[in-house]
Amino acid sequence: MSYTMFTVNKYYKMSNAELEKTAGKWNIQYGLSDGATDRNLIIEKLIQRDKANNSRIAIFISIIALIVSIIGLIINAE
Repeated sequence: MSYTMFTVNKYYKMSNAELEKTAGKWNIQYGLSDGATDRNLIIEKLIQRDKANNSRIAIFISIIALIVSIIGLIINAE
């Protein structure tokens, strides 16, 4: 596995079939009226999804850090 796994570049390197499979996995609508695949639309929506997930992870980590800090203060106060 390479570093590109964690960046948006991975989407630009995917084939149309891989993009369609990934979009289908996350229920992302991507087709054009003529049945063609819109690569840019799929990539844009996947990037938006990744950004939303990153925000959730950051919030979760912040809450854990806050809890650990409070526990540390309680233990130090005793």
